[in-house]
Amino acid sequence: MEQKICPKCYLKKEEFMRTKEEYVHMVLDTDKNIWDMIELAIRVICILVVLVDLMLICKTKYREAVRLVRSSLSEDFKEEWRKPVYHFGIKDKGIKDFFKKERIDFNQDDWDVSCEIVDRILKIVACEMRKAANKRFPGLVLSGTLKKQGSSREGLKVCDPLEFDVLLPFHLENVQTRNDVVFDRYGCIIPGLFKMEIINPEKLPLWWRKCELLSCVQEKVYINTSHFQKKVFASLLDQIRGDINKRLKIWTENSINKQFKMVRQVNSPNLKLKLKIRSQNGLIDFKNGLYLLEQQCSLHSLNVNQIDLEIDLVPSILQSAEQFPSTLLNEKGSIPCERYGVLKWVNKRNDHIPKENGDLIWRSSKKNPSQLYVMTACRLLKWALQNVANNQLGSVIGSYHLKNLCMYCILFLTIPSEQNRLSGVTEAMGYFIEFIRISLEAKYLPYFFFGNPYLHDMIPGCTFGTERATYNMFAKNSATTLIHARLGFMKLTRKLHGLYMKRGQLDKKKIKLFAGLLRRQ
Repeated sequence: MEQKICPKCYLKKEEFMRTKEEYVHMVLDTDKNIWDMIELAIRVICILVVLVDLMLICKTKYREAVRLVRSSLSEDFKEEWRKPVYHFGIKDKGIKDFFKKERIDFNQDDWDVSCEIVDRILKIVACEMRKAANKRFPGLVLSGTLKKQGSSREGLKVCDPLEFDVLLPFHLENVQTRNDVVFDRYGCIIPGLFKMEIINPEKLPLWWRKCELLSCVQEKVYINTSHFQKKVFASLLDQIRGDINKRLKIWTENSINKQFKMVRQVNSPNLKLKLKIRSQNGLIDFKNGLYLLEQQCSLHSLNVNQIDLEIDLVPSILQSAEQFPSTLLNEKGSIPCERYGVLKWVNKRNDHIPKENGDLIWRSSKKNPSQLYVMTACRLLKWALQNVANNQLGSVIGSYHLKNLCMYCILFLTIPSEQNRLSGVTEAMGYFIEFIRISLEAKYLPYFFFGNPYLHDMIPGCTFGTERATYNMFAKNSATTLIHARLGFMKLTRKLHGLYMKRGQLDKKKIKLFAGLLRRQ
């Protein structure tokens, strides 16, 4: 018997089945959408991972590029001792042989050992001086960073690596000052020298008057730089030196072939520290035991090597800080230029400076193959002035004068580097010799950073060198001394015969540039 289905029930069943089928499809479609979304998310994540990796790689490469650029920019300007320049051209065999014969250069290992000892000793001295200054002279703040300078910093050291120079920056808290110019006996301003006037002397701590640091001149109160160095900085150094010598004595008390001692000497503007090393292995013995000083420990056949390692510590107060484009390196970037004032009181008779100003004076202190040739030539001349020249020439042309001449050689012979190139040290020596000869004949050597109209070619945008007047670095020498210096110069050129180009082989236009500065006096 056939069962009859109610039309209404059939319709309800069909509707239910259709609804069920749609639901299943909807669920399947939903799952498909979810999986599509998951697949899409995975793809996006993979793309993001790849992009992040690429960004990290690019960033790393960018940072590495920046590091390399900055490294190239700062290679010659970082705060490190610089191994003396030793760079020769193809035609410089004679000069290279002369360097070896006279032992003008020195061993790399000796240089490394000396630099390490000096850095470690200075770290101890500076740290202890800061502590002592805080206790004894409140308001005198010594910097935590020493500024390396001098020939060991400039790559111009000759013969032995046993002398180093550093600036010890400091500042005076709550002291208002103003710089006054210094005049010579003829009423002319002496560039680079100044007196520091105290605006608020009534607010100074007691130790200023106790140490006699103030001098009154024409109702103005100035800092007495002589007393500042002797009664403050030398006093601090003596305290530290005494402590160090006690430790050195304990260190070597049980050794019959070792003796280490630190002595000091005051000489404007330096505080000279001298390490007297008496031991079989010299600097090596001192370096190997130096950790005892650093840790402040107390440790309860005589072939003795005697070495004196000298450090000139120069207290200095910051005057200004500027940034200049690094045109010398032919790169983008800037070179920092900090100017300090040092305690340059007159420690011997100087008729050029009035007596009443003698104890008040401060002094303002301020790579391509051709420039390396110039610096190597400067090293050779520095050696010659120390070992060949007579006393008169050596007193007229010192290391500081050579550095000024070196700057003139770099300026006129190597900038811009595309048009100005030297063949080697022999050619650089020729210009050096010619510049010295011209200066001695004119009895005039212009100070490089004062009244130099060409200075902006080297340091674009600098705020100094624009003065109309110039300053003669030979000004303090008498006419007789300069005559004897010229005789000594003739002896010097005979000794260096064959190591420099003659006048006829040099570019007359470049010589005229320097000679023109002498006519501006």
